[in-house]
Amino acid sequence: MDQFFRDLWAGVQIFHSNFTARYGALVNTVFLSAVAAVFLYALLRAIAAGRRGRRSASTLHQRQPDPVLTERAAESLAMAIRIPSVTGEPGPMGEMARFLKERYPNAARTMEFSPQPDGSLLLCWRTRERTDNDPVLFCGHLDVAPGGDGWTQCGPFEGLRSEGRIWGRGAMDCKGIVVAMLEAAEALIGADFSPRRDVYFAFGCDEETGGGQGAGAMARLLEKQGLQFSLVMDEGGAFQDIYRDGRYYSAAYIGMGEKRHCEYKLTVTAPGGHSSEPGRSTALGMLSEAVCRVESVQPHPHILPIVWDQLDETISTFPFIKRFFIANKPLLKLFSGRIFRDDPAVSALIRSTLAATKMDGSFPALNMLPQSACAYFDARLLPSDPPEKLLRGLQDLVADLPAEAELVNPGEESFITSKKQPMYRLLLGAIEELYPRLPVIPTLMTASEDARHYSALSDCILRFAPITLGQEGGANTHEGDEYLSEQSLGLAVEFYQTLMKKL
Repeated sequence: MDQFFRDLWAGVQIFHSNFTARYGALVNTVFLSAVAAVFLYALLRAIAAGRRGRRSASTLHQRQPDPVLTERAAESLAMAIRIPSVTGEPGPMGEMARFLKERYPNAARTMEFSPQPDGSLLLCWRTRERTDNDPVLFCGHLDVAPGGDGWTQCGPFEGLRSEGRIWGRGAMDCKGIVVAMLEAAEALIGADFSPRRDVYFAFGCDEETGGGQGAGAMARLLEKQGLQFSLVMDEGGAFQDIYRDGRYYSAAYIGMGEKRHCEYKLTVTAPGGHSSEPGRSTALGMLSEAVCRVESVQPHPHILPIVWDQLDETISTFPFIKRFFIANKPLLKLFSGRIFRDDPAVSALIRSTLAATKMDGSFPALNMLPQSACAYFDARLLPSDPPEKLLRGLQDLVADLPAEAELVNPGEESFITSKKQPMYRLLLGAIEELYPRLPVIPTLMTASEDARHYSALSDCILRFAPITLGQEGGANTHEGDEYLSEQSLGLAVEFYQTLMKKL
């Protein structure tokens, strides 16, 4: 950032010198006065925008959940965590399905429980009112990431309850959400409630590795049945509390779409042979150069309307320098790539990204030169960027090398749900009922969820899990000491109850 402003000031000085030499001192004075006025106007906009979004208290901390519902949900989640349903483990995945059927007898008696051959679980809660209804689909997944390292409170699959939190792998991602949905349905069924439309639950078995066999297979099954859903709701967005300068900046973030997930492969070829007589270039050396080129030349920024809105709504959470540019769109259009270069979260919102995640090409023997080496790139594309465009960019970057770029997986086409959708308005109503005046921020998701597999079954796909992210809610997804607070879990149960009543 400092270098950016030094470069900008140097450019201004050069322009000033050239302008003065060409037009004279008087014209230059008038010009500088106009520039100063524009700058002052931009400065006042940034100051006003910063004050606009300040909030001294968070309604997320003011609501307390029902203690009976919370206690049961917390114990259910702890029990679910103790089943090590790591992606690719069919035994524990089947155990998860059996556990849910036993833990929720009202749901098991009322819903159609359909365990899938791959370990996924599909449920259908039929309405008693009519059959010609527009069903809704709630998504989640039963699989979790491997336990990994960094656990200090307990082991990854112990399901410890302590300090008002449930600790273990899957607490946040995504057993807590699955439990909250079923706890809500179980309580409603116990109160003789019936939804006004059919409600489906699709819990995948391989979300952590792409969801093709779990959500993908269930989506194909539902499509064969001729189903279309008025709403598909998955994890992704959430309640967030950002604490800065003695204040909470609280909001509900709803994912209206996601970036397209693609995979590319770059292969470099070279003469092999013995390492004692290497040529001027080796396959590994040229591949390393190619990867460095890709990382240094990322796609140009392009700020979509939904991202403009998100930046505007969250402007008060940014440092003043960034706030200055966000408040003044013409400046942000010119300098967005530089301003957010060191902010990975925002940078990912304004451009397609390409990251090298895997390389192959080594021999076991140290004295052998490989004849080929390849790098795999994980790409997350803006909905406006076709995969073929990025492929052409890759090919141009390595045109002078003995390299071949290919699109290995084009991924699923992504779209952004309209805010005019009735189900979006219904979701806003549920949030307002429980958390009055809480800002709602539609956002673009940079990561992929199972919901994308259902894109052919609905034109309203929303990514929102009613849990609070942050120190007081839950944290450490895919890391050690993953946890979800009992308060956040209890509030999630109440939220799903409220939403299901409104459907």
